Amino acid sequence: MTIQKNLYNLLMSGNEAAWTGTSWVMEYDRVFEYTNAQVKQQFEALDDTALAALLDLPTLFAYEKYVGAPVHVGRVTGISRRQKEFAFTFNFDATVAPIPHASFMQLLAELDIDPKWEVNRSHWAVKNVNLADVLHRAGLLPTGTLGPLRRPPQVFISYSWDSPEHRSWVTQLAMTLRQNGVEVTLDQWHVRPGEDLAHFMARGLRESDRVLMICTETYVQKAQQRQGGVGYEQMLVTAQIMREVGTSKFIPIIRQAGHPRQLPDELAVRMYIDLSDGPEQHANLLRLVRDLHDISVPLPPLGQPPV
Repeated sequence: MTIQKNLYNLLMSGNEAAWTGTSWVMEYDRVFEYTNAQVKQQFEALDDTALAALLDLPTLFAYEKYVGAPVHVGRVTGISRRQKEFAFTFNFDATVAPIPHASFMQLLAELDIDPKWEVNRSHWAVKNVNLADVLHRAGLLPTGTLGPLRRPPQVFISYSWDSPEHRSWVTQLAMTLRQNGVEVTLDQWHVRPGEDLAHFMARGLRESDRVLMICTETYVQKAQQRQGGVGYEQMLVTAQIMREVGTSKFIPIIRQAGHPRQLPDELAVRMYIDLSDGPEQHANLLRLVRDLHDISVPLPPLGQPPV
């Protein structure tokens, strides 16, 4: 049996809100249910190599039978381990229209989905089926291929707990970034009671594409004096900057009331984005989003030299 090139993820949920956002969770004991033994063997280690392979597979985001909601086609874009579950992020393929529930139910046999038990249980399966071919033959996919989706930029937010108001501001910034297609790692969302904060910070700084350093006056003071979590993160940032002098990974984000603006010494010569309250805040936020998506500002056309 050939199982290398004809695989897809099936994510089945009984929660009608599961696929309305960009992230969800699945308990460990629900992973690889209704999965062929030979297929399961390739991924059951669930190490970094196996998780990376799962990210490469096209995915059906389906609902249990009683929900009756449309099915979406896309990709899992990120997987992180928690104590009892996987947290994952996902994107839908904009070139594939949502599949009506009735149409999906007619394709269960071709998709290798048990019509009695599997459509009534939340789980994560890997199927030995060419998903693109099934959808194409059913008239649900214009071509017989599903192209890779661009992974959203991964951002880690470093900040100090200045006040409840400031924490809310940081949360709102993270929500705005997610609404604009940026995957955000934030302690308020991704750290559970009892978890190792130092490990979380080190992993976030290491694995993210960009790091937003929210430079309030308190943050700068803690960074300079190497105090608390901010000080620990600053040591890690300094070490990476020393290894990669030209890196643009670390973006200072100013949120300050006074002038001149303050930055930690390691960031003093780097271009910052000012999100302090004021008339330029919205324009600067859009500038940040464009940069995170690597969208350059278009240059005006080059004119003719004067005669």
